[in-house]
Amino acid sequence: MKKTLLLLLAFAGINAYSQGSCATAFNITTNGDYVTSTVNGTFPTGETGLCFASAGSPAAALWYTFTPPTDGILTVTSAIAANPGGTTGIDTRLSILSGSCGGPWTCEDFNDDLPGSDYRSAVVDLPVTAGTTYYIIWDNRWDDTAFTFNLTFTGASCFAPPLFYLPDYLSTTSADLYWDQSTPVPSTYDVDWSNNFATPAGSGTMISAPAGALSYSTANISGATASSNFRYYVRANCNPELSAWAGPYYAYLPVTLPYSNDFENPANNYTDGFINFALITTSGTSTPPNYADGGAGTAMYTFNSTTAASNARAYFRGMNLTAGEQVTVEFKTRLFAFAPDVPEPISFNLTVGDSQSAAGQATVVQSYTNSSAAAYTTHTATFTAPTSGIYYFGIHNNTPQATTETFLFLDSISLTTNLSSNDNELSVFSIYPNPVSNVLTISNTNNIEIKSVTITDINGRVVKNQQGALTQINVSDLNSGAYFVTIEAAEGKTTKKFIKQ
Repeated sequence: MKKTLLLLLAFAGINAYSQGSCATAFNITTNGDYVTSTVNGTFPTGETGLCFASAGSPAAALWYTFTPPTDGILTVTSAIAANPGGTTGIDTRLSILSGSCGGPWTCEDFNDDLPGSDYRSAVVDLPVTAGTTYYIIWDNRWDDTAFTFNLTFTGASCFAPPLFYLPDYLSTTSADLYWDQSTPVPSTYDVDWSNNFATPAGSGTMISAPAGALSYSTANISGATASSNFRYYVRANCNPELSAWAGPYYAYLPVTLPYSNDFENPANNYTDGFINFALITTSGTSTPPNYADGGAGTAMYTFNSTTAASNARAYFRGMNLTAGEQVTVEFKTRLFAFAPDVPEPISFNLTVGDSQSAAGQATVVQSYTNSSAAAYTTHTATFTAPTSGIYYFGIHNNTPQATTETFLFLDSISLTTNLSSNDNELSVFSIYPNPVSNVLTISNTNNIEIKSVTITDINGRVVKNQQGALTQINVSDLNSGAYFVTIEAAEGKTTKKFIKQ
């Protein structure tokens, strides 16, 4: 990677004084470690709701500035040897702003907790512009203890993509990845993906993605293990210079039922594709204590608002359902409020739709109100899929404005199906690529033998009918449009939709 280090390393352990406000921010000019004081300065006006939804009580922060001499990459982190990590270590929160004292501010990047129940914070490989002043803010949302952080700046002219979006899951084996173009736009992007989360960047399966003329770029991952999870990194290839890797980001391919998730498996990033609510780890000595179903451990949480009605949504990973499949959804919730406050009820809906977005959640399956802080409450609902496809269940926190901040903990998700064992076996069939130009591939993880394949158009006309144990179908002679492929095996039949380009 072609980069030029523009700053000399500073001596470790520099005390940074006069940090209490924007006007008295400590100006950092060299790479190195910086020792803070107790977090007791002024919280930036207008920052709440910009990087983070809420501040400490009372809100406080420490201020630092950094002005890069050239374009480059900035990393700020408290995850260093000087600070204890894990759930018993320091609990920092970091935001990096640009603007001027008094605002308005622009949130350049932020971080609360690192993965794996590490409450330290890091903003890594943030592209920064020469001559722009960046405000580095450490606040007291969770902890006001003094600590040490590291700042590193490296000059560069080739930059990783700045923003990534949720993957578009096409099937149980394929997904499209999306990200905003780098500036300047490179020749191509290198994409590295692997089912092993621990595989370092650059060591997985490498593919190349074109930059294109749009504001975003995309790459297709196909032929992955059905219903698996994978991590991916992306870097700009400016030929010959390469940017830093952006990532890791994670994809969670749709699953077939039954499915369960207790948020306890670190190999699945604990969440296993459940997004938008925050993850909490509790123990018998923490506050709150044992707020995971079954005792100490991990759970997800949301909370009400004391200034407006809540409108927070979270989504399960995708479920690959067949037409007429009845799903029983079960999960548990429990309330919590910091003493001496008494928890207020939390209202929420179980929703379902075709995407992990508010616009895509077209159906309210059932509405709930939880009033119990004494123990977990079990909730059950059923949903029947009207057509075959990928469905996303969601939790919509729509609690009215409250007077007491109350948390809703969610745990022990379970989804079961009414399908027979034969139906479950057939549900493992997948097709790719989709859309397809030339050859459509049929795969299944159970090695079920195919007897025949029939393709029909949207009007029900049969356009191909082939017998035998087929895994690939040539569709290059078909007109562009939507088609259905019916796969017949000894266990029965299943139908999949595909688009011919």
